Amino acid sequence: MAGKAEKITSGEAHVGQPCVLCQKAITAQDEVVVCPRCRSVQHVECWKSKGGCGKAGCPQLAQAILGEKPKGDGPPPPVSKKVIAGAVLVVAALILYMIFRPQPPDPAMGRVKVVFLAEASYDLGEIMEQLAESWNTSHEEIYIDLQLLPTGTLDPKLLVMVAAGEAPDVIALPENRFPYFVEQGALLALDYDEEGQPIYGLQHPAQLSQLVVWGSTAHPTEAQEVLHYFRSGIPPVDLENLRERGTFPLPMFGM
Repeated sequence: MAGKAEKITSGEAHVGQPCVLCQKAITAQDEVVVCPRCRSVQHVECWKSKGGCGKAGCPQLAQAILGEKPKGDGPPPPVSKKVIAGAVLVVAALILYMIFRPQPPDPAMGRVKVVFLAEASYDLGEIMEQLAESWNTSHEEIYIDLQLLPTGTLDPKLLVMVAAGEAPDVIALPENRFPYFVEQGALLALDYDEEGQPIYGLQHPAQLSQLVVWGSTAHPTEAQEVLHYFRSGIPPVDLENLRERGTFPLPMFGM
């Protein structure tokens, strides 16, 4: 006969009693089984090893030993409405913060911002950055946003900016790209020659490029002022020497 299922209990209530199988005294730290049939006390391990009650003549066989139900058993408790409401409030607060968070201060501080896009080596880049910093600390109406790129990367950057409707105001266009933009009518005439022909670019003093103003700039006067400032402030180099050993980036605009 199988009898009733047994249950694990603490040895505290049976301290000093001998286990009916191993005869060792039960301690408070032991886990024990009280036989549901004969009520004899024995260690859990003894019960398992015997396959049931260790008392002579008791027919109780080992069943699935039952302990206290683990806390993780069964379905999880329902989530409190307060927890749900709190989570919704946190998400709403984060969304509002993203929308209304204070924006970093505009370095232009209300001045007209002129974006100057150019490729530059390390040395030339340092010179141009110093010129821009000097200008920005001493001029109250125009701010220069100087964006310098590694050699050969101007075309893709310019393509992205034009597509986004954020074309730069002043550009240092490589000489081999300059004719294409003139043909497309993308540049602002800076002046006119003796024959009345428009002049769209001025030679960069330190690289094989033309300093130009984008045709649709919102600030043509300010852009030309910035162009002339850099043209006069950059130390000139031997351009013929650059042409002898220089290379041009592959175009992305047109052919």
